[in-house]
Amino acid sequence: MPAVRRSSLVKPVNLTPVGAVLVADQNLPFWDDRLQTLIRWGWAERWDRRFANHALAGYSPGRISIEHRGLYHYHGLHGEGVASVSGRLRHRAVGRADFPAVGDWVALRASADGGPAVIEAVVERTNKLSRKSAGETGEEQLLAANLDVLLLVTSLNLDLNPSRLERFLAATALPACQRVLVLTKSDLCQSPASAVADIRSRLGAMPVEAVSGITGDGIDTLTPYLCAGRTAAMLGSSGVGKSTLLNCLLGLNRQSVSPVRDDDDRGRHTTTRRELVSLPSGGLLIDSPGIRELQLWAESVDVDGAFEDVARIAEDCPFGDCSHVHEPGCAVLQAVAEGRLDQARYRSFLKLRLELAYEEARTDTRVARERKERERSLHRIYQKQHRKHGKRWSA
Repeated sequence: MPAVRRSSLVKPVNLTPVGAVLVADQNLPFWDDRLQTLIRWGWAERWDRRFANHALAGYSPGRISIEHRGLYHYHGLHGEGVASVSGRLRHRAVGRADFPAVGDWVALRASADGGPAVIEAVVERTNKLSRKSAGETGEEQLLAANLDVLLLVTSLNLDLNPSRLERFLAATALPACQRVLVLTKSDLCQSPASAVADIRSRLGAMPVEAVSGITGDGIDTLTPYLCAGRTAAMLGSSGVGKSTLLNCLLGLNRQSVSPVRDDDDRGRHTTTRRELVSLPSGGLLIDSPGIRELQLWAESVDVDGAFEDVARIAEDCPFGDCSHVHEPGCAVLQAVAEGRLDQARYRSFLKLRLELAYEEARTDTRVARERKERERSLHRIYQKQHRKHGKRWSA
């Protein structure tokens, strides 16, 4: 574990304690131990700067580890606890993504009646993993925040689907976050090395690791991605072995596991909530329920990044806005015709581009509608206040 360092958060600003929450003061007893607790849960120098204003306001930092219905489990200066969002934060939230998510750092205030702490603000995020929620509203569903590593997990059985992996890659383009493809259940595959080579040939230079949570084979290859101070998240379908992998990394049977179905080799849901877990290596890992399909959220999609080979070929197209469907002289179409670009990969590329274009158009319409509704709401408030003061002045 890294040595305790002096943080700008602990400069002797002599702030008054707020209730039971002790605010930043390096002269407080056991402060180094409390700072070490924050570091264990991912605190670093970049959070000093982002939390500075919250510290001056008298709040204490904490990191969300579990999201309950209406409550959040956190780890902070005084250990772990439960918190709820403040009325102000709830009122200012435009959508669900404005509320805390697992992995978020938040500004905490102690409750005056000794109940759950109060979350006054969500600290500015470095990144966020989102998808489009189910239903017609299609609002943003925030899965996790402040990630250094994203483990895209699939298994070396019938669930291995290159098209789904391409979709996951396109939908998870997060700033300052390394993506790693983890192929689980290598003990059930006759030639894991051959499977890894095939996937690498299709997906490019992305790191690909074959592991077995049962035998432990290949687990050491994940160590560099899960070292102290780094936060990772696992994303994959049900039954691909995420819970088994987590148990192997922890060295204990913490998560319950279920066998895949015999008829189609697909998994059953065993993980029911997202949770940030501290690993023996010092790293942090967010385990999450399996998802069958990752609906694209336009802000975090990078189709060209997931299809770097297609993007390189497209550089030779004569038109800058080439759709790669019908244009004469299209380099991509020519590569498909000559066999230099796989037909299935080309179809996946087009499908995701069309879906992204649709989502971007839909998002623009939704944002414009929400902005207009906010303007109408503010206008109604203004008119109400104007009528109220007008009567007072006329009296």
